Amino acid sequence: MPLLTNLNGHIAESAQVSVLDRGFLYGDSVYEVVRTFRGRHFGLHEHLDRLRQSAAYLYMDVPWSDADIQAEVEKTLDRADWPESYVRIVVSRGTESVISLQPSSDLKPNLLIVISAISPEPVLSETGHHLVIPKRIRNNKLALDPAAKTGNYLNNILALLEAQQLGADDALLLNDRGEITEATTSNLWIVRGGVVQTPPVEVGILQGITRTFLFQILRQHQIPHEEIILKPSDLDSVEEAFLSSSVRLMMPIRQIGERVLPQCPGLITRFLWKALLDLMEQSASKGTLAGGD
Repeated sequence: MPLLTNLNGHIAESAQVSVLDRGFLYGDSVYEVVRTFRGRHFGLHEHLDRLRQSAAYLYMDVPWSDADIQAEVEKTLDRADWPESYVRIVVSRGTESVISLQPSSDLKPNLLIVISAISPEPVLSETGHHLVIPKRIRNNKLALDPAAKTGNYLNNILALLEAQQLGADDALLLNDRGEITEATTSNLWIVRGGVVQTPPVEVGILQGITRTFLFQILRQHQIPHEEIILKPSDLDSVEEAFLSSSVRLMMPIRQIGERVLPQCPGLITRFLWKALLDLMEQSASKGTLAGGD
């Protein structure tokens, strides 16, 4: 897989972090994933806002300005010889001199940017995903709030492995009250009675950037929609559904548990897909070139 890294300003095909880096030792880091479209990064400003919110939740300092981070992202993308990229921005709390759970007072954060090639043209899947609800539940907000995008992803990894062992593509996680939250790396959307519904942030989800853009599209086109608490029984009446994330954008859902949905992709899913690509086209026409020939 074509890959480039930028560790604290040094660009190379691969990077090495110290075994004493707290991101490596403890998942003590925050990160964001951005994609390019027409060679330009999409939604970077919104992602950097969320990066800082996540860092604040971890009592972590991010010493670089948004302009500094953007410059490093664009410098790395300029070195790529492929048209479209996955961009991962990671800030770890820093590298220790000794192994200790207690962070040292003089730590300096590390900034890592990793880019790799993705498909040149976004495509909406015609087959969709099969989701299951595993026994494993979402992290409790009072323990580790899913609204913070941190390097601690073990809850999601275990849920994904459990779903795959059950023959599915992904897991749909419940919280400790039995409410539907999200999939392991994506927000959930369903359509019932022509209304687009998605769980609210309060149930324990990451407030996705693509989710924000989809709300903008729904309002613009006056499509009925709502944030609503959903239980597993609510899925019995779903007409169509999809997941949203920053790189994949939208993934239609074919099946939830044993139930095959009537539409995949559905009419509303197809409409939102086209509208999202239109929004990205508009952004690319006004944005700053971010690599790729």
